[in-house]
Amino acid sequence: MDTSVTEEARSMDLYFYRGEISRYGYSQLCCLLDPKDENCGLVLSTYGGDPDAAFRIARALRHHYPKGKLTVFIPDFCKSAGTLVAVGASELVVFDEGELGPLDVQLSKQDELIERSSGLDIMQGLNVLREETLEAFKRYMLDITFGSGQISVKTAADMATKLVTALYAPIYGQIDPIRLGQIQRAISIADHYGEKLNEYAKNLKDGALRKLILSYPSHGFVIDRKEARELFENVRAPSELEFAQINETKGIGLPYAEPSVSIINNQQGLDRHEKKPVTKRQHEKKH
Repeated sequence: MDTSVTEEARSMDLYFYRGEISRYGYSQLCCLLDPKDENCGLVLSTYGGDPDAAFRIARALRHHYPKGKLTVFIPDFCKSAGTLVAVGASELVVFDEGELGPLDVQLSKQDELIERSSGLDIMQGLNVLREETLEAFKRYMLDITFGSGQISVKTAADMATKLVTALYAPIYGQIDPIRLGQIQRAISIADHYGEKLNEYAKNLKDGALRKLILSYPSHGFVIDRKEARELFENVRAPSELEFAQINETKGIGLPYAEPSVSIINNQQGLDRHEKKPVTKRQHEKKH
């Protein structure tokens, strides 16, 4: 734990966001935005959600605190769209139990109203299928070429192609090109949002955005504090003050449930004034 406590950490408007990243959560946050300090912090606990809402959340905080730092505190889970919000931060404070995740694309499953599938899972499946197809072609070609001793390489390649086509064509035939287009579009959205948010503090290292989008094998992959330091420039452990202030709120709201947002305004050192979150009924009445 970082024992140094800066004046910047002592004086900060601190927002708490727990639950799914959604337009409703974004609306809650907007209702509570009330700058009393130059700097702001966001305690974020989420399994992910809507990348459009994630972009709006980060932009809203940056808009209301244009001259200060945005510090994102990660006490536990901060996955997918939560990681996108973190890209817009000046620094990340990752607790011992904190973890980010890849910028994974979450798509609605066909014929399902609620359940969602991972874009990373689909892309990994395509990579495995491509590698297996290439390996099968090489194996068949070598077996035919050296097994007979009298067949030319060209003829062996033609025969291997026919065998591989007969074996894998039914599998490739089940791939929906429209679904692949949706995944590619969603990946492009994450990439564009990530670039725009990183312009504020340039906290991402070179190549880190692409790695977050494409290089990790699964939605749930753990990016802990050590791994995060390979992706972001400014990553640290919480100070004793930050740990005490934030750790006491753990367990209030679930990272996968309906979002809950609140704020603590720091006006004089540790003097705090807490505002209650907006209710969903208020949100629905407004919209």
